[in-house]
Amino acid sequence: MNIRTILSLSLCLFSFSVVAQNNGGKFQQFRQKKQQKFQNFQKEKHNKFDEFRRKLNEDYAISMEEGDKWDFFDVEPAEKRPIEKDVPPVIYDEQKHKNQQDRQQAIEVVPYEEPESKSQPEPVVPIPENDEAKGFSTFTCYGTKMQVRWADLQSFKIGGNDDKALANAFRKLTNTKYNNLLSDCLQLRKKHNLCDWAYYKMLEALSVAACGKNTNEATFVQGVLYQQSGYTMRFGRDKSSKKLSILLKINGIAYNVSPIVVGGKTFYVFKDTKEQQIKVCNMAYKDERDMQMEIDKLPLLDSNCSDIRNINSMSYNIKVKSAINKNLLNFMKEYPRTYDGKNQLTHWVYYANTPVSKEMQQQIYPQLKERLQNVNELTAVNMLLNWAQTGFEYEIDEKVWGYERAFFAEETLFYPFSDCEDRAILFSHLVRDLVGLDVVLVYYPGHLAAAVCFNEDVKGDFLMLGKQKFVIADPCYIRARVGSTMPDMDNKIAKIILCKR
Repeated sequence: MNIRTILSLSLCLFSFSVVAQNNGGKFQQFRQKKQQKFQNFQKEKHNKFDEFRRKLNEDYAISMEEGDKWDFFDVEPAEKRPIEKDVPPVIYDEQKHKNQQDRQQAIEVVPYEEPESKSQPEPVVPIPENDEAKGFSTFTCYGTKMQVRWADLQSFKIGGNDDKALANAFRKLTNTKYNNLLSDCLQLRKKHNLCDWAYYKMLEALSVAACGKNTNEATFVQGVLYQQSGYTMRFGRDKSSKKLSILLKINGIAYNVSPIVVGGKTFYVFKDTKEQQIKVCNMAYKDERDMQMEIDKLPLLDSNCSDIRNINSMSYNIKVKSAINKNLLNFMKEYPRTYDGKNQLTHWVYYANTPVSKEMQQQIYPQLKERLQNVNELTAVNMLLNWAQTGFEYEIDEKVWGYERAFFAEETLFYPFSDCEDRAILFSHLVRDLVGLDVVLVYYPGHLAAAVCFNEDVKGDFLMLGKQKFVIADPCYIRARVGSTMPDMDNKIAKIILCKR
């Protein structure tokens, strides 16, 4: 290659480099211009959101301040769970069933409607973060450490119990200074799979950590954050002590909690009150939504496992080592006892339809799956049925707890005593999750059993739901196999309670 050629190539490369640099410079300028345009658009949008939310909150504060929205409402008697004569377990007598024919009777299906929307409430507008509060503070909820940017929340004071003081406190807490706090709360709800009740309790833990236990400031902070997250709530004041309270509206009826009917809507104060009347600010907030009592996902909480419990069946040699997250058990213990407001038997649906915890899926299910290998559907269900019948000690709720109380599946695996409803709920989970068959709960007065829809023809007592045949399986009919109805249980008056797959 001669010198002229080399010079020519060098000149071309130099020219290309200059052009590339010039083009690169133009591209960088173009990119920066577009980014600035987007940032300006985003800032303008956030300003519009802030202004819209500011106006809503100012209107709300004015209503609080003027006092015409405050009025006294009666605290009504709480609804109690019906008390029925409990049916104790019965030991299966094979001779009595030796020549018995399969039995089917007419049954009633308990109607249950899924909520129209399973999405959780959101603020009326997106909450943009800002530079007004950067430092994180830590609090604990159900044994789980969480962090939020709560700014100067620890020094928050209402400054009185009158309408004007509350209105000014509301203005302060809905200031953009606390945008990051609200944003962090919503992110924690998502990160930890917090259902509506768990989110409410998380806000309570946060508020108490910042403002102190049993203070009006903590109650007010919790209520404002809950409302600004999109939920229906009302503030109330005790007639005598001026103590603040939060009134919640749920998509159903709560047991053992006194209702307060405000403007034709039923609210609950989930804290003990001796008041006969409460002064309530009956002011609705835009797009507010009721608390949903269904649990689509259990909360993701830090692990604090219980001691190992051995749960063994009398037949089939099923031996399971069980350890449950005590943080999750504390959440379950506090969960309100409710039903859908139409049929009290839907009370059990919430327990039967709540998915089991990751600990149960990862630690307990594999032990059961290993024993169910290479067996047909009927044998697998009979094995699980016998484990539920014989692995647990029976006792009625009134003797153990002093009141009627259903268990989530994990609670039955943890507590030393359980009754028919607890075993039926646990068994329904095991069959659906491990065998993949549809299950319904079967209600008799004073007793709860289950029934299974098999893919093969199975002999025994059964109930028809449309074209589906559900064969009776009773976890309290000790050593009875699938297809046996407990003595004195009349399928003519049995009611089917539907469960999700």
